[in-house]
Amino acid sequence: METLKGAKHQTWAKVNEELETLFAEHKVSSKFKENLMSTLASLLEPKKVGGSAQNPPYEEDGIVYYFCRFHQVYEPKDNMVISNDKSKGYCKASIAKWTKLNTLRKKLESESAKALLSEDFELAKKKAQEAKEIHASLNLYETYDFTKDWENFNK
Repeated sequence: METLKGAKHQTWAKVNEELETLFAEHKVSSKFKENLMSTLASLLEPKKVGGSAQNPPYEEDGIVYYFCRFHQVYEPKDNMVISNDKSKGYCKASIAKWTKLNTLRKKLESESAKALLSEDFELAKKKAQEAKEIHASLNLYETYDFTKDWENFNK
């Protein structure tokens, strides 16, 4: 069974091959061909694998530190959410807060729907707006506070 990466690369190669045939059959100008292929490549070409991490982990005094994207600081491996020996990019305290906020967002959306059903349009609008604001802030690092998040996590 071919891998997804392999399938994407094979599809991209097939698209290139088919386009080259069409270009030759219809005597397409080289300028048009270059522009079209450049555009298609920027939109469709599979990404290269093996890039470097923006905030790579580091080791100090035998402790590995990973970057938490929510707190914007390096934290010890024990504080991080790890899967298959790789960091998920966030610490346990920040994902606990994220989960709590997301649960609140879902509750507000549900309350908004119930208010709509009972024809309380002002309350529905208010609850929907609150949910929208929470949703917009979920992945912003400004939403998280290292000290407070860890205090709440350790309660």
